[in-house]
Amino acid sequence: MGSNTLTITDVKTAAIEAPWGQWTRRWLIIRVETAEGLHGYGDTWASPQTNAAVMELRDSLIGEDPTNVEAIHRSMVPTAYAVFAGSHVNSGNAVHAVSGIETALWDLAGKAAGVPVYRLLGGKHRDRVRLYCCVGGLDSYLQLEDVYAEMGITILKFDVTPNAVKHIPNAVMDKHLTRKGLGRIVGLMDEIRERVGDDVEVSVEGRCGTVANAMRFVKAMEPYDLAWAEDLLPPTDVDAWATLTASTHVPTLTGEGLHLRQEFLEYYRRDAMRVAAPDFQICGGLYEGKKIAEMADMQQMLVCPHNASSPIGIAGALHACAAIPNLLALEFHAMPGWDRVLGDYRPAISGGFIDVPEGPGLGIELDEDEARRYLMPGETWFD
Repeated sequence: MGSNTLTITDVKTAAIEAPWGQWTRRWLIIRVETAEGLHGYGDTWASPQTNAAVMELRDSLIGEDPTNVEAIHRSMVPTAYAVFAGSHVNSGNAVHAVSGIETALWDLAGKAAGVPVYRLLGGKHRDRVRLYCCVGGLDSYLQLEDVYAEMGITILKFDVTPNAVKHIPNAVMDKHLTRKGLGRIVGLMDEIRERVGDDVEVSVEGRCGTVANAMRFVKAMEPYDLAWAEDLLPPTDVDAWATLTASTHVPTLTGEGLHLRQEFLEYYRRDAMRVAAPDFQICGGLYEGKKIAEMADMQQMLVCPHNASSPIGIAGALHACAAIPNLLALEFHAMPGWDRVLGDYRPAISGGFIDVPEGPGLGIELDEDEARRYLMPGETWFD
């Protein structure tokens, strides 16, 4: 089928909720349909506001050729912002909607051309993508230690910042991390390093509350040679991030709360992060995420994408990660059964890596009968 024959006839959504490792996640599954019978899937984080944004964009997409992905993307972004400008809805929800739709368009474009999405993104730098696992605290990690070992995970991310010791009396005074609290964190890091060994890279995540806390925290972490310290401050204050990053040899990482290249640009200009972490399903899409990564590459930075997606979003992320030259690893929360809503093909995980799908489009299909089991209350299936 020639790609110039496709015409979008509808855009539909369904919100699902499923166990996801230690967490429960909600995803908005987006299906873009065509007159020629092909359909494409994408996903993003589920919320009524994001669903409303998808529906607002729907009319402008009907009649378009879905293989003109970048042109459609460039038209959607200002439309989405215009729809929600001045409202009580966070404009980020509009970009979430754009991200999910964009992934579905790439799925359609790849199916129409008969090639994997990564080829349309410029080809691949790797056949398999390294995974890192967000494991929570040490106790949570120990409960699933055998699972991580079976997958061969070589990078683990722990919560060992003030949030990990706030239950200890006088470890945190309001927002101030005390000397006692910092000492407990250092002790916890000693336990973690001894437990996981030297063959596993360790990173940490957590909200330090203040620049002073964050600076003292990363200073205490320097002896551990962390892979990175993540989201120690809110993403809204580039100045604070620049101060923190300049104060330490510990690589700083942020980006999961940023949208589009424009919000990453000032971080790059200010050297306010050392590792970029866009989330393909909320930053603007797969190609937008690749552009964010290429900008980071110009700054001699690695990229470690955030990922809390459904299996559809994971498949999309794998194609984008395959096409990124400066990838470190892709975040992975899911445990056994993560792929249960997929059809016959399921990307394999071994040795700490996951295979990049080779089929047309995203290379996966949704098992709609299975996915229906996880519909959120009040939701209907692509009606």
